[in-house]
Amino acid sequence: MISSTSFLEALKRLDLTFFTGVPDSGLREFLVYLETHEDETRHVRAVNEGQAVGIAVGYHLATGKVPVVYLQNSGLGNAMNPLTSLADLEVYGIPMILFVAWRGRPGEKDEPQHKKMGRVMEDMFKVLEIPYEVAKDEPEGLTAQAARLKEIALEHQAPVALVFPRGIIEKEKQEEEQREGLRREEALEILLEKIGEAPVVSTTGYTSREVFEIREKNEQSHERDFLTVGSMGHASAIALGIARSVSKRVFLIDGDGAFQMHMGSAAAIGFYAPNLVHIVIDNGAHESTGGQPTLVSKLDWEKLFQSVGYKSVALVSGREELELLNLAALSSPAALVVKVAQGTRTDLGRPTAAPQENKEAFMRFLQG
Repeated sequence: MISSTSFLEALKRLDLTFFTGVPDSGLREFLVYLETHEDETRHVRAVNEGQAVGIAVGYHLATGKVPVVYLQNSGLGNAMNPLTSLADLEVYGIPMILFVAWRGRPGEKDEPQHKKMGRVMEDMFKVLEIPYEVAKDEPEGLTAQAARLKEIALEHQAPVALVFPRGIIEKEKQEEEQREGLRREEALEILLEKIGEAPVVSTTGYTSREVFEIREKNEQSHERDFLTVGSMGHASAIALGIARSVSKRVFLIDGDGAFQMHMGSAAAIGFYAPNLVHIVIDNGAHESTGGQPTLVSKLDWEKLFQSVGYKSVALVSGREELELLNLAALSSPAALVVKVAQGTRTDLGRPTAAPQENKEAFMRFLQG
């Protein structure tokens, strides 16, 4: 394994000092370290992987240097268009190194949403004609790989990739910061009680896991909930498709990181004005990947949602405000932003129902 300190020092010696991307738990240790050492690099947090490729292109155009784009392998889907139609040798020819976290690696246990991409990722690189190497589990070899890939990127004027299986970057000792205030799981329990019997679409990650566990704890059926286990940022589009197809009021539970990834869905919701309540749980971070900040801290939620046609917007923080909120009084399409503190139970489980089971039960509920 290699420490984040020594890896960043090695990259600096190679003049690889510009980083952009979307965080993943597979690169968690290095990205957490990078956040606290931004004075040593230039680091631009992207809202999605396609944007990260565009940012990297801009950096190269301005400096002639090779940028680093970090992403989970599932993010290759978002990055595909600019990789093939912008950075490719047959278009502009932009050298860059992709640091790709390998989720769903064959033979390793992972969540269902990672299995397909984990299995086909290497074939994708071959089809896209992107040279790649699997990161070595020792410092000298990994540094040599980064140097070699940089030279290949410059020689061919095209993207290359360094793929990171789990456990390559050594875990750093860090003090856990205790944050006071309403936690996401507490907010979700209050919200689910207020939502009652209506259909719910919940975003990927901790949110859907907590929704599932709250239902289990309260001995409630899971049939009303569509748990979006992958496709970060697309829960809003799923909810829009449902709301345009049923007469029931639909509740979408989104996260700030997922919302910013495909913010354009809000414009579609405002335009079509469905019977939808868009709830954003805002903790200001990509919590499941190490707490890297999202980019919503300067966002005026009320102005944003109003500008795209939402009829009502409510902003709440704290348990008392949330408990006093009357969801039924919000005119649809409505937005509710709930500010929460970071923090997740260490014993948080995962849904025990398979995605297909969840889909079939939810469809019966909607159509019945």
